[in-house]
Amino acid sequence: MIHGFMKLRRFAAGAMLCACASAVAFAQKASKADQKADAAASQAQQQEYATVVRLADTAMAGQPAPSDFPVQFQNDFLRAQGGRVWVPITLTIDPAKLPSAAMTLYTRVAPRGMTAPPPPSPADKNDKGKNDKNKKNDKAAPPAGPTYPYEDIAVLDVKPTAPGQPIRIVRGLGVPSGSYDLYIVLHERAASGATAKATVLKQPLDVPNYGNGEFATSSVILAERVEQLPAPLPPDQQSEHPYAFGTSEIVVSPDHKFKKAQELIVLLQIYNPSFTADKKFSLEAAYTFYRQDTGGEKRFNSTEPQGLTPDSMGPGFDPSGNSAIQAGQAIPLQSFPEGTYRLEIKITDKLNAKVLTQNVNFTVTP
Repeated sequence: MIHGFMKLRRFAAGAMLCACASAVAFAQKASKADQKADAAASQAQQQEYATVVRLADTAMAGQPAPSDFPVQFQNDFLRAQGGRVWVPITLTIDPAKLPSAAMTLYTRVAPRGMTAPPPPSPADKNDKGKNDKNKKNDKAAPPAGPTYPYEDIAVLDVKPTAPGQPIRIVRGLGVPSGSYDLYIVLHERAASGATAKATVLKQPLDVPNYGNGEFATSSVILAERVEQLPAPLPPDQQSEHPYAFGTSEIVVSPDHKFKKAQELIVLLQIYNPSFTADKKFSLEAAYTFYRQDTGGEKRFNSTEPQGLTPDSMGPGFDPSGNSAIQAGQAIPLQSFPEGTYRLEIKITDKLNAKVLTQNVNFTVTP
């Protein structure tokens, strides 16, 4: 019995060795297959990057660029850190006209009037590992090449929307003040051998200077709602959520259309007010609505003026720093007849009697 048991153990050990050898051989084959697949995916990715960069180069040179599906563009301006300006952009697309959910988005900001890419900088020439370091979250940097004030590539898998709702792609970019041309390429990641569709937009971008000390405001943002986040977003997600500030994220209305059952949420930031030696300031924001009829424009109503002082901003607010004074209103629209309106916002600096006026149009629907 003992002898037979020993033979059984030797047989089992031999079988285990054969199984292990087979597993190693299979793993080696699988590893080679994985490496081959990874190499093919990497090559396809580089070809995709080269394609969208080439399309932007074509548009920059003034040559005809594809416009296979319509894309509407909207942007805002807000002050950012380090003397830069934060520019959230919204792309609106009809789902029925988008060729695929698999898209690549390329954005490039170039100095106004530039018609050819600048030569690569020394840092770009030596930055061979740039793409590998940026593959997290399906997002990668463009291949090494010319240096622009801003440039980015994002791999998108566009999610379906509710019936009747457009597709909206939002992104944010930060640039110094100045006059630029913004190039946006949306390119379909089509199957091998298929003809990919693409649209290239060229938009003028006149970025205001909020760092010159002059009394100014951001863009007026009309929002559908403001959502609360469990925690501030990490920096690498800020571009994908350009209207997230701290633990709040603004859901904007790019088409400025609101139903009567909704609230009109108006938001803006105020920069560089006059203040006293002890950092006191006094501002007033007045909101007046004008209804646009066939016979012309008529005043509809207004809200109570909004006072903005250090007390309203909370303790520790410093108007001399990079802080922004937040202003805004939430206005119920039940009493607004259907139609188009102009909202006039007047910001008065009571310490020096300076007045800023901003206007924005919106539409009330059933």
